[in-house]
Amino acid sequence: MTDTGHVRSEHAGYSTSKRCANDLTPGALRPPDMSPKGSKLKGFLVLSRLPFLLPGLFAFVSGVCIAALEGQDMNGGFAGMSIFGLALIMLATYYFNEYFDYEGDVINKKFIKFSGGSRALPDAMVPRTTARIAGWSAVAILAGIAVTYLLLFFQDYPFLLPMALFGAFCGIFYSHPPLQWAYRGIGEVLIGLCYGVLALVSGYYVASGELDVRMIAIGIPASITIFCVIVANEFPDFEADKAVNKKNLVVRLGLKRASAMYAIAMLLTYPAMLATMLVVPGWKIIIAGIPVLALTLAAAVLALMGGYLKMEYQSRISAITLIANLLSSLLFILVFLEWEA
Repeated sequence: MTDTGHVRSEHAGYSTSKRCANDLTPGALRPPDMSPKGSKLKGFLVLSRLPFLLPGLFAFVSGVCIAALEGQDMNGGFAGMSIFGLALIMLATYYFNEYFDYEGDVINKKFIKFSGGSRALPDAMVPRTTARIAGWSAVAILAGIAVTYLLLFFQDYPFLLPMALFGAFCGIFYSHPPLQWAYRGIGEVLIGLCYGVLALVSGYYVASGELDVRMIAIGIPASITIFCVIVANEFPDFEADKAVNKKNLVVRLGLKRASAMYAIAMLLTYPAMLATMLVVPGWKIIIAGIPVLALTLAAAVLALMGGYLKMEYQSRISAITLIANLLSSLLFILVFLEWEA
């Protein structure tokens, strides 16, 4: 790869510098313990990738809101505890991903602000061990919440346990050995399932105490688009992932075929939204889903035109896909709100 020197790059809300190839070795990194405490706190917040909690939270809260709009009797304290638990699962996923993807992130010189990790570890904003400690700390706090749930809420919401365990299992082992789903070509599918259908079904269940098959259909568009978010973010990381033998879907398929797969999946999102009319009466999703239709069409066209090869277009593809994901669950709240008006 061509040396880019000290080129400034914006990444996840903060500035960083791409280092020369000789600088991208763990031994050459600036000692993190020399940073001021304020810088360490900022580094930890960057490591946490808080904006990336939104996809899972939006899908979960959409399920909660739909149940509330249908007049379900919701336990607000339990719903809040469940949202906190979901956030901890996602944080543990991100922390472990930062730790175990470190070698690939260090050599990655073509990242965009949506890919290549948080850059907190390669840029020595915090020690690498911080990520692992934070991951297991999130798991420990989650275990405490699980005990509270078992003692106080299990009898009324028994099916939340298997759903939460499945989500935690998929998230923790997304990058953590020995399973490392992200390295085996199935991580994208599992994230799609957990951040879409599972999150929305769980949100509705927490607010209503009922498992509703309609929520599976409503969650499918969010599953498709978050799958596409992961794939889109793998385009700029292709060379680094390949170098460290991270065999995700893009590495396995190659950029061109992965781009075609991405485009097809994006184009299926709006039809999936329309398909919910089979289980949820009404036609308003046809109109409500138009923003998602426009976004998915734009991203698919960009990808098919070769945008996956150019950093400028990679950023646009990733940003458009993320917005489409957030809207693909939130727009159903508006539809239910109109029905209940």
